[in-house]
Amino acid sequence: MTASETVAGGVHAVRVPMHGGGLPYSLAYLVEDDRGGVLVVDPGSPGWEGVRTVIAAVEALGRRPSDVSGIVLTHLHADHAGGAAALREATGAPVLMHAREAEALTAIRHGLPAPDLEGWGVPAERRAELAAVATAPAAPDLARPDDVLADGDLLDVPGRRLRVLWTPGHTPGSLCLRDEDAGLVFTGDHVLPTVNSGLGLGGPTATNPIADYLASLDRVAGLGGLALPGHEHPFSGLADRCAALAEHHLRRSREVAAHPGGTVWEVASALTWTGGWRNLAPFPRLSTLSQTALHLAFLAA
Repeated sequence: MTASETVAGGVHAVRVPMHGGGLPYSLAYLVEDDRGGVLVVDPGSPGWEGVRTVIAAVEALGRRPSDVSGIVLTHLHADHAGGAAALREATGAPVLMHAREAEALTAIRHGLPAPDLEGWGVPAERRAELAAVATAPAAPDLARPDDVLADGDLLDVPGRRLRVLWTPGHTPGSLCLRDEDAGLVFTGDHVLPTVNSGLGLGGPTATNPIADYLASLDRVAGLGGLALPGHEHPFSGLADRCAALAEHHLRRSREVAAHPGGTVWEVASALTWTGGWRNLAPFPRLSTLSQTALHLAFLAA
């Protein structure tokens, strides 16, 4: 895929650079309407580099920045939503996200509770390094939405039927968009072609993110058509990918269940992790502990 590529009629994928290792770019999408407007889905990382990349792609369509009609965020993570405030400043377009995601963003800004490292059974000598990464900002400088979306909403995109689907799990207010006439599904990080997205990464919830995610996978699995994810590349075979993702998490739950009675630390240290448990740096180690805790709660429920 080049920096900007047409993936369907009037729909264009834009590779927005990401820095700091890991995935090299996120995918923003430009959706043209039949009145000359352009909807932007997930403008990408913070900073003007990403905004310039998106605006250059808009201008390559023969449009002006003022033709951007809206900015929809599939979820609050900075590699998708970080550029929203700057793009709004450059275009005047409103920022939209799911109502539950707006609530999560407010909770994050007020400060999330620290994980119960002692209750997880983390050895005393390892708690300081984990506490340090746990207090790092989870969503710095993200744009507050101008309006919020609800499950089932139709976006105001003339000539298109873009339906909002609430798909919690990755974050509490994660959403997908379905173009009902074109057979397209914008999946954000809910479903990626090869990467397994983490769960429960958007603040505390009253429900279990694993259970939420499995239900959300069921919801989109039958939609068919072309999936337009937030990373990697567009793909077909959405049902098969959803089934593989569900099995990935259920397999992890079965692995956790094979260690009854252990603390979160004891169970996590007995599981198989990419790179090996002993080699994990503090942030991924905290993530593995959080994921293990989610699976223990899922199994208990």
